[in-house]
Amino acid sequence: MSSKLLACVLVASFVLTVCAFGGHKAETAKTFVVDLDAPPLQRWQKVVQSADANFIQKGIDKLLRVALPNEALVKLVEAIAKDIERFIPQPYADEIRGISQATGIPLGDLVISNIVYDVSASGTGRSKACTSIVTTDHNGKIYHGRNLDYAEPSFLKNITIQVDFHRNGKSLFMATTYMGYVGVITGSRHGAFSISGDERNTGKWWNNLLAVEKGSGFTFFNERWILENKETYKEALIEAVLKPTIAPVYYILGGITPTEGAIVVRNAHTLANFTMLGMDETHPWYLVETNYDPWKAPPASDDRRDAAIHTMNRVGQDEMDAEMLYKVLSVPLVFNKDTTYTTVMSAADSSVYRTMIRWDGPED
Repeated sequence: MSSKLLACVLVASFVLTVCAFGGHKAETAKTFVVDLDAPPLQRWQKVVQSADANFIQKGIDKLLRVALPNEALVKLVEAIAKDIERFIPQPYADEIRGISQATGIPLGDLVISNIVYDVSASGTGRSKACTSIVTTDHNGKIYHGRNLDYAEPSFLKNITIQVDFHRNGKSLFMATTYMGYVGVITGSRHGAFSISGDERNTGKWWNNLLAVEKGSGFTFFNERWILENKETYKEALIEAVLKPTIAPVYYILGGITPTEGAIVVRNAHTLANFTMLGMDETHPWYLVETNYDPWKAPPASDDRRDAAIHTMNRVGQDEMDAEMLYKVLSVPLVFNKDTTYTTVMSAADSSVYRTMIRWDGPED
């Protein structure tokens, strides 16, 4: 069977899967502009002015009950929220403060929701969130796709947005985030690199606390900082490798040339390992990361990685493009009831960037 026919079979199975999920349609995320030259207190005002503050407040409350399962973690984030000037760096502290002023959502709740990953991502973490794929097509063009899976997906789907960050009157990078969240989990700097973050649950939660005391950065504030300040894939990769984070994480990066792709595996405060595009001889043209170390087998109960690899191999490099990568991210297991959005991007081609809110997913 030809690769083209195999690809057609994949498309057909994808359509049947969507129909089986109930016929709901994915929806393109709205895009807002954030001007990095504006005062931090004002940057997000136009983004959140139409937000339903009561809905967001209730959603935050539900999300935190899931993400912070014990009282010690609750007390930790409350202490950080009360001392925003000490723990939250600028400009993020003022950006969060500005969102609070514009919406009426209590500042402490917004602070907690912006740092919840850093205190909940550990060996006791309940969430298994995300799949990221970096791949090349037959011409060597890099595509980067990701699913963001997390608790309370219905709430998060309603506040998923794209943000076009501007500097000096021009678009600097695109990102996908949630309304009220100023960090970046998914983003692409034009003509340079793309980056996504996947949760890594390892170690003890108090190691994250120690990382705070050592001066490590909040994980997705760091990712945004890389997008704002690094101009090349090489610079971004070095920063992802060297810049300490409070929580363990997988940073997945793509560049603009055929060899530029990496999975950076971080512990709280320290580097654990990294894998480069081309290192795996069985599929040197792509990388897949879910929420498990690349050198370890994923558990049978959550084998999104092998589902993605199997589908990528069926499609083949000759048939790979942005549309096909979206379909790979839409096969069962990879696409699941906790998937809030799918983003496909290419740093070499800004027109590729697209985020779809996954209302077409399976029900509980």
